[in-house]
Order: sequence, then C-alpha cells, then structure tokens
Amino acid sequence: MKYVPTAQFDYRDFVPEDRLPAWRHMTASLYETWTEGEPEAFRAEASGRLVGDLVFNEVKFSPARFWRTPKHTRGKGRDFLTLHAQLTGEERLLMDHGVVRLLPGHIYVRDWSCPFDSNASAMHLHTIVIPRHRLAASATLSCRSPVMCWSMEDPSGNILLRLWLQLLESLNTVSIGKAETLCEAFLGFLDGLMLGDAGNKRSATLQAMEQFLLSRLQGNIGLEDLCRQFHVSRATIYRLFEPHGGVNAYLGRMRMERAYADLRRADPSRTRVAEIATSWRFYEASSFSRKFRQQFGLPPSEVMGKDIATEEPRVAELIRGVEAFSSYTSWLSARSDP
Repeated sequence: MKYVPTAQFDYRDFVPEDRLPAWRHMTASLYETWTEGEPEAFRAEASGRLVGDLVFNEVKFSPARFWRTPKHTRGKGRDFLTLHAQLTGEERLLMDHGVVRLLPGHIYVRDWSCPFDSNASAMHLHTIVIPRHRLAASATLSCRSPVMCWSMEDPSGNILLRLWLQLLESLNTVSIGKAETLCEAFLGFLDGLMLGDAGNKRSATLQAMEQFLLSRLQGNIGLEDLCRQFHVSRATIYRLFEPHGGVNAYLGRMRMERAYADLRRADPSRTRVAEIATSWRFYEASSFSRKFRQQFGLPPSEVMGKDIATEEPRVAELIRGVEAFSSYTSWLSARSDP
C-alpha cells in the first residue's frame, strides 16, 4: 500500500548561518523572510504531507517578518488559498485594504492573491495549501476581503478543527487513494461553511465607506464627507462605525498603521520620524509618540528602519543540507510559484 508522502524541515539540521537562508529557499514562492533579531538565531520547524494537490503543514517558527511582494502574486501564484489554524502566536498583516490581526485560538481561510507585509511573533500553526479551484467559496474572498475567520471555541470553528485533527491522524495510516477521498470530504465541509458564512458578511455600506476613507487617509476626510458621498445621515454613520469606536477613531488607527509601515521601511539617515508622522496628519510629536506606544507597545524610534535588509541572501548551492528538504520545496513551489 502506498502511503501519503511526508517531508520535514528542522533548523537543527543546519549550521546557524544557514538556517534562515534554508527557510528562505524553501518558502521563496510564498514570501520573503526576515528574522526579528540576529539571523543566526532564527528557528523554524515544519512537517508536511502531500495529498494530491494539497500540502498539509505543521509549522513552528521564531518571531519574523514575511513580505509577499507583487511578484509573488503574478500568474498561478494567485491561484491558491490557505486554511490556517493558529495555535499560538499573533500575526499582523498590513494589506492595501487595511490591517488584519491573526490571533491564537482561531482558524482562518486566507486568499493569497494580494500582497501583504506581515510581522509575526513566535508561532505554532497548522496550514493547508489549497488550489483555488478546489473551493467554490473561494469566489467570496478577494483583496478587499482576503480573510475569513472562525473561533475554535465557537461551534463552527470547533467542528472544523476536530475534523482537521482527525484527518491529520488518519493520513498517518491510510493509503493515498483513501487520503484523497477523506480530503475531498473535508474540503466539502469547509466549502459549505464558507458559503454559509459569506451570506452573513458585514454591511456592504460599511465596507464601501471603509474603502472610501482608506483611499483618502492622507487628506482631510471625515464624517461629513461620508454623509455627502453616501447620502446618509450622521446617525446612520454613528451606528455603522460604532464597532470601530467612531469614524475618527477608525481614521486614527488606520493612519497610525500606515505610519508604522512607512517607519519600518524608512532609511533613518534620510528620513525623520516627524516627516512620516506629518505625512499621515499627526502634527504634534508628543501626541504621535504617545498614541503610537498605545497602539503598538513601543516608541516610533524603535521601529524606524527595521525592515532595511542588510544581509545578502545565500544562494541554494551554498546552503549545506539543502537536498534534505528539496521535496518540501518542490511541493510548495508547484502550488504557489508565480
């Protein structure tokens, strides 16, 4: 009987200077990676299973930044989703439409058709790379709405997680043919869950208002502009934006997220914190610094220039032991390479 193929990645198989380059090589079709801290301190472990066109992964890694660039989303690089069970750790995705926080104890379906900039703490998660055509409900996701979420404590999320873990256990003992049948049934359940939840989306009017504001964050925009643009009363806008804490609170958070991203990418030798703050309509340095600390837990000066890569990537031929995870690399590349 032919069993499900498996593959492993373990940072302990590499000398310290090769650990991050090896991970970069394996995941190059998905994103670019930088570690939070010294490159030699990077830690990552992954185990994978291949069932037809699905790649199952269990992954643990130390704090890192992941950047899915526009080049990653060209061609068939757009043509997949991931199911993502976050057991520990937190990830913040900065995308064109805004910021998405991924929290422990939740299951996410993520659309990888659009770029993102991600900062993640140490994490432990299960993922499945799923070709878009395998899920009819993939049509409900887009760059404006790239993530669907369930709590593991809610009935839907709890059932999904239990089925997932049972499926993983089964993959250890069943034949490839049986595994494909079980996966088909699992995807059918996921598809139904996604289609059902897609019918309960947030107000389309609120989403349109959010997009209107996000496209004008650097201008003088506010509640009255929404009233004129959408022909609604102030009371309607108050009600719609109540979950955000109001229009001004929403604008403040989104502008601060953009300032955060600009600070990380800025060259401290050429740009000052005050210039970036002013570009996002924060005109008082002390107020900006205080609000920045409240939102991100550290001062702007500690973020400035953090994403400027200084190390040269090592080519695969120079990474000792690269052949040990070549099959894993080929699985990911075949399903996500642009």
